[in-house]
Amino acid sequence: MKIMYRKLIFTFMLLSMVTQLSAKGELMRSLVFPGWGELKMEETKRAKIFMATDLSIIATYLLGKSFNRWYIDKYLAYGTLYADADMNGKEYAYIVNMSNYDSMDDYNHSMMIQHNANAFDDIYTDQEYNWEWDSTADRNKFNDLRENSLIAEKIAEFAVAGLILNRVASAIDILYLKNSKSNLGLNAFVIPEKNDGVSLNVSFSFK
Repeated sequence: MKIMYRKLIFTFMLLSMVTQLSAKGELMRSLVFPGWGELKMEETKRAKIFMATDLSIIATYLLGKSFNRWYIDKYLAYGTLYADADMNGKEYAYIVNMSNYDSMDDYNHSMMIQHNANAFDDIYTDQEYNWEWDSTADRNKFNDLRENSLIAEKIAEFAVAGLILNRVASAIDILYLKNSKSNLGLNAFVIPEKNDGVSLNVSFSFK
């Protein structure tokens, strides 16, 4: 995700350096709020599309963060209630271990029989880390809540990427509108990548 952000920022910086146009005011507006630049240029229909898209993405981000927090609060309370665990101030690795083992004793036993160099370092000896699920079904429910919190966080992260993409797209649209009657041709498109999400490709041509 961070790699994708760097690519988008680098691409836009390159775009700005290559196209020293009179669109600076509109570009800045579109970077602050996509569609604002188009609105200043009286391209109302295009402005509404970018603005509506940005508001939808913002709503998605807020929902993702809200659900992430809700699921975290839910599984913390669930672990306290059904595993008799002290959840305060525990690292995330502890949460994951609770998701995979019915009790601290089961977890410690599993670490001991692995016979690897780090196994004994991972064993819990402090009783403050003790947990014991009432049932495997409760543990599975806890794990579902934990995984749902990760999904919600991922949705929020992709929404942030969407906000960046929408601003870049709006800025490119401003450049296109400014240069549609000039000798500079501008094309931009987004393509998916296997590891980094998406990439933005921009090409220039002279007529």
